[in-house]
Amino acid sequence: MKAKLSILAGFLVGAVLLYFAFRSIDFAALLDIYSHVRPVFLLPFAVTALVELLMRALRWRLLLEPSGPVRLWDAFRLQAAGLALSNILPLRLGEIARGTFGATLFKIPMLTVFATILVERVLDVLVLLLLFAAAAWLGGISGGFLHYGGALWLLFGGLLAGVGALVFADELVAHRWFSGFFARFPRVRGAFERVAMGVKGLHTLKSGLAIFAFAALQWLSSALNYYWMALAFGLEATLSFSRCVALVFTGAVAASVPGMPGYFGNFEFTLSRVMESWGVPKAMGFAYASYVHVAAYIFITVLGVVFVYQMGHSLGKVWGDFAGRGKDPA
Repeated sequence: MKAKLSILAGFLVGAVLLYFAFRSIDFAALLDIYSHVRPVFLLPFAVTALVELLMRALRWRLLLEPSGPVRLWDAFRLQAAGLALSNILPLRLGEIARGTFGATLFKIPMLTVFATILVERVLDVLVLLLLFAAAAWLGGISGGFLHYGGALWLLFGGLLAGVGALVFADELVAHRWFSGFFARFPRVRGAFERVAMGVKGLHTLKSGLAIFAFAALQWLSSALNYYWMALAFGLEATLSFSRCVALVFTGAVAASVPGMPGYFGNFEFTLSRVMESWGVPKAMGFAYASYVHVAAYIFITVLGVVFVYQMGHSLGKVWGDFAGRGKDPA
């Protein structure tokens, strides 16, 4: 029942936001804007999307390798499959599927695999906050999320402290303050150690810097795709690369709000409002946001679904397994 209510609530949130994003926009004007888009920029868009997926795979591989060997190709197709399934299925089941498939394929404890996925999300927030701050400073961006600068930096510090605690998990387990507790609860210690394996890749300076670099390149690739679409719409004078970085941050925040699969509604409403504050007409902002969203959605979903079936799974089986109609993957 909770799952059904969550799915229903997500669809309602997305539908309401999509309505407010589309409200008062002239449909004929919208079609006219789409008719003048230069589709030639879809080619670099697709290439850059592949580069972004590669950066995701390289980062995940480095996080997993302390627990066992991982082929880059397997990390790449699982990343694509996870994103595609999250685009199609509710409750972000793509991440659950990626972790479960990865544990089986890599022969790594499931808790460790899910720990690496959690670390990915934490690193995404840390890197996005840094890139957003740099873009705001270099691009002269003000307002919006910058009004909550103190809260954002507090979040950054909290997440950094959490990652640090996991990075130094071995020392924490052995420390006299905690050793007695873990000695009394060996199962808790074992679970904690398996989770800590998810950040072993950050233990060395070389690997840690590489992981952060791949995360930064991943999000900068995403910003580059926003810029390709700015060129396609003739908005490059308004949507500088710095502002495209800010839009990536905005889109990530919008996707964090529970919504329908693919985050339709969340994305269009938030991005069009931000661009409107920069002087982009509402219809143009909605057209741009929806075009970027649909282009990325189609590309990633088609690619990821191909990998899902290539690995011997199906959409129906995934939904059955992870929505409770099949066996519990745990």
